Amino acid sequence: MPELAILLAAFAVVLGLARLAGAAAVRLGQPAVFGEILCGVALAPLLRLLPEPAGLALTALAQLGLVLFLFAAGAHLAPSMTRVRLKSAVVPALGATLVPFALGAVLAVWLAQRHARAGSEPFVIVVAAAMAVTALPVLARILAERGLSDAVTGQRALSAAAVSDVAAWTALAVAAASWHGWSATPAWPVLVAFVAVPWLARDRFRRWAARLSRPSATAVLAGLACAAAAGTEAAGLHPAIGAFFAGIVLGHAVPALDPAALLAPAGSLLVPLYFVLTGRAVDLRLLDAGLAADIAAVVGVAVAGKLGGAYLGARCGGLDPHPAGVFAVLMNTRGITEIVFAGIGLNLGLIDGALYTALVVMALVTTAMTGPLLTRLSRQREGV
Repeated sequence: MPELAILLAAFAVVLGLARLAGAAAVRLGQPAVFGEILCGVALAPLLRLLPEPAGLALTALAQLGLVLFLFAAGAHLAPSMTRVRLKSAVVPALGATLVPFALGAVLAVWLAQRHARAGSEPFVIVVAAAMAVTALPVLARILAERGLSDAVTGQRALSAAAVSDVAAWTALAVAAASWHGWSATPAWPVLVAFVAVPWLARDRFRRWAARLSRPSATAVLAGLACAAAAGTEAAGLHPAIGAFFAGIVLGHAVPALDPAALLAPAGSLLVPLYFVLTGRAVDLRLLDAGLAADIAAVVGVAVAGKLGGAYLGARCGGLDPHPAGVFAVLMNTRGITEIVFAGIGLNLGLIDGALYTALVVMALVTTAMTGPLLTRLSRQREGV
């Protein structure tokens, strides 16, 4: 069979099965990424049989989906990062970021001897940052489903999640740069210019963008997302890091275009490929008593750090116990963002496959907790 036919058939099968698995997970009350990751684990033996050109092409499509998805996620963050919203959320956000980061750093020191592939310092930064992540796309969906998107509680959670995620992704970029070398390539000035120019020239850029048709605007934004991704890849980082920060910058620079809405459909189409392909890295054959203990420690620290830190921050910020509890539960949602974050750490060589498996399990467990805990808090308030 010609290589192109193999590639197209594999694309159709993998994407179709990923969508079916995601739909099944949604019917069970869980995010679609649950089913997509499990689909990747199940398909791993078959995917390893693909010819190398077809496998590389699928990987390239998956990376493109990830770039577009994270650009849209960054653009989705931008409205939550206004001065007014951040001011009201800064104290709760600090608790939801610093406490899990600190506890994660302590855990990472314990884990480093067994799982640090790139040395202890970048490893500690990545693991600590992974504890601080909140999945803003999943959080936004939960808020919409529960009618909290326009409520003060929902807006505060979104703004705090924006602070946590920007801090975590910045830490990941620092860890990757320290591992690969800050001056390994002259691409850094190009990347800084790419981020700075749209912001400094945002008024002129807005006037130009306002004349674009919707298809043209989509093409321009996709090109800018890929250019930013190429910049961070050339700088020795992961391409998704550039796409994420470019989304934040352009989400502020051209809000009228709604970059998140324009690129989210393309990203959502292709990103299941990424989760299926990264699902191959979840190697259940590695599971033994030691890894089981590591998974329990990662899940325990993640839950205690995020719930405890977010609740403490919310209380220090003046919230009453019940809304502080709701805020803490919302901030504990890891979902897709955590899995992407862990996958990038794995691809960069900062963590190993065993710890990646532990972080994926943690992401799934913490996300699965959100719905039941919110329901329980709601019933407690109603006195049921």
